[in-house]
Amino acid sequence: MKHETCNMKHKIRALRRLFYASCFTFHEKGFTLIEILISIAIIGTLSSVVMVNIGFGNRQQNLLRAAQLLALDIRRAQNLSLAPTDSPTCVYGLNINSATGYFVYFDRDQTCANGHRYVAGSPSIAIIDNPGITLKNSITIDAPFNQDIAFEAPEPITYINGAKDSAGFTITLRSPDNTTKTVTVNRFGQVEIN
Repeated sequence: MKHETCNMKHKIRALRRLFYASCFTFHEKGFTLIEILISIAIIGTLSSVVMVNIGFGNRQQNLLRAAQLLALDIRRAQNLSLAPTDSPTCVYGLNINSATGYFVYFDRDQTCANGHRYVAGSPSIAIIDNPGITLKNSITIDAPFNQDIAFEAPEPITYINGAKDSAGFTITLRSPDNTTKTVTVNRFGQVEIN
């Protein structure tokens, strides 16, 4: 009987060693140095991945914000052409004047002598947001300068670079890391961001 009890104790100890890889007995608590180093390495790797993605997300958000602002200003010119005014107006439009800027304008000449587009120095043309809108966060416009989108009041008929039956116009915005967003205006005046 005594021999059976002794064998039983050895079996229990063997089972305990099998299930517990650590050398500690049940009453000892804590972590080994290797466990702590592995935990720190995992946390460091995860935090570096998160930090890289946060920077990329901010650049994407800035680009999307610039595209939405451009589309909003195009729609603003379109809505101004629909609104009744006290003075006669030919067109409201948006002109891209540099790689980082544009402005919204209107032409007071009812005869539309400027050909439904912005002409620098014309006495009948006024810029609404003087000196214009400048894109921030190093975002640039890939479209050539002096591109023009105009809406004839009060219909609004869409004129792209002075032409009524143009197929449409695409403005590409580019961030410093070469990510792009496009703002497209079709011949009916519909504005889309892609």
